[in-house]
Amino acid sequence: MKHLRDTISLSRDYFENNLFSSCDVLRKKASNENQLEGRSLFSLFYEPSFLTRISFERAITLLGGHPLHTEDASQFFPVTTTNYIEDTASILKSLHIDSVVLRTSEPNIIDRACEASSIPVINGGSANDHPTQAIADLYTINRELGAVDGITITIIGRLEHRNVSALLLALSLFKDIHVRLLPISGQVSPDVDQICRDRSLELTLISELDEIRGSNVVYLNGPRTVAHYEMLQARAPLLTKIDSTFMSKLHKDSIVLDPMQRSGDFSIEAEDSRLAFYRQSENALYVRMAILCELLL
Repeated sequence: MKHLRDTISLSRDYFENNLFSSCDVLRKKASNENQLEGRSLFSLFYEPSFLTRISFERAITLLGGHPLHTEDASQFFPVTTTNYIEDTASILKSLHIDSVVLRTSEPNIIDRACEASSIPVINGGSANDHPTQAIADLYTINRELGAVDGITITIIGRLEHRNVSALLLALSLFKDIHVRLLPISGQVSPDVDQICRDRSLELTLISELDEIRGSNVVYLNGPRTVAHYEMLQARAPLLTKIDSTFMSKLHKDSIVLDPMQRSGDFSIEAEDSRLAFYRQSENALYVRMAILCELLL
């Protein structure tokens, strides 16, 4: 694999027989390996990021490499400039940069970067996709529950968001998955919905919090602005409050995931080992280490 372009291109074999096992190995010896000594990763982010950028930069550092970044790529490489991404790829190559993780919501930019770049490009979040987050989510589910096949997962929050799209595409590679959708806003992308149906992944829309009962996984994907949060709090306060009442609806082996990592999107009012947010973020680190090793070794 030369680039990590999107989730749709990944296979079940890639998850089970490649990434998951590589992550397990790196987990055991992450701090004493210099597999990527002398290699570099450039974070080219046209949108704000905390976990994705920091975990990629920490990943390359733990592997002996060097992270580089700009605070706001649009100040240096305007996203609207014709052929900007091709020029940017050439600049990074001329500076002996070894890889780039790219985030932008502009359409087709990830594809153009992959076509133009002779160095590995990693999709760090595009308009409707986030492959490294999806891999981290499935790795977490597999590690926590022992398997991905056969799970029931309820997704609560913004269904139109790239985290949800990527997760659904990844889940569609596995068997006997039951997906419940409890929207706070938006709906699943029609393209993603069709791919899921073509792969026999059925999506069931629910409307009541009690319908999360029986879920092995609850996946929270909340608002990203204060105004949006306040609006949703007024509209659906019970859906954004994770308290003892919420947790009581889940059985003892369930887990609750949140790719935003308790960033204020949901009001977390319970202390419970089934809240796997920080284990999920740690798993994302090992996933990104494994991806860098695959692309750069």
